[in-house]
Amino acid sequence: MILSGPSGVGKDTVLLEWTKRNSRVQRVVAYTTRSPRPGEVNHADYHFVDRATFDAMKADGAFLEAKEVFGNGYATPLKDLEAMLDRGLIAILKIDVQGAEEVMSLRPDALTIFLMPPSIEELDRRIRSRGSDDPAVIEVRLEGAHRELESAQLYQHRIVNDDLDKTIQALEDLIQ
Repeated sequence: MILSGPSGVGKDTVLLEWTKRNSRVQRVVAYTTRSPRPGEVNHADYHFVDRATFDAMKADGAFLEAKEVFGNGYATPLKDLEAMLDRGLIAILKIDVQGAEEVMSLRPDALTIFLMPPSIEELDRRIRSRGSDDPAVIEVRLEGAHRELESAQLYQHRIVNDDLDKTIQALEDLIQ
């Protein structure tokens, strides 16, 4: 399953709670070259690696998809995804639109879901209130988030994330 949405829409919060409620739902932990944000844990939130390691893994075919976002590398580990699917789990790829489009072409069987904010104003507030980015990065994130919203129609399903319980129930309904 592909889960996308603009920066600040609450993908991490939704996934964390959903995996607590349904043991079959597992997020495929992506690789990234960016530095961890406060509170992020290596190998749980992301596999944080340096650029040389990332590029070597990419060259070796270790990733289903890989892309650059805001100057950092992000990629989905193919082996981890396949292992989850082999165990009958619901493997969630939390990826941006760019990566999702690539995976959609490689895995047309994937269920695709785009999380929507309740409003543009709320999305802007969430991005600005993160406290982990400098003002220039915030502006880039806002511009990117607004662009990503234009791609929501590429996904099979769109869910407005305005209530955590309702959002998770909508996701559960899709996998029944």
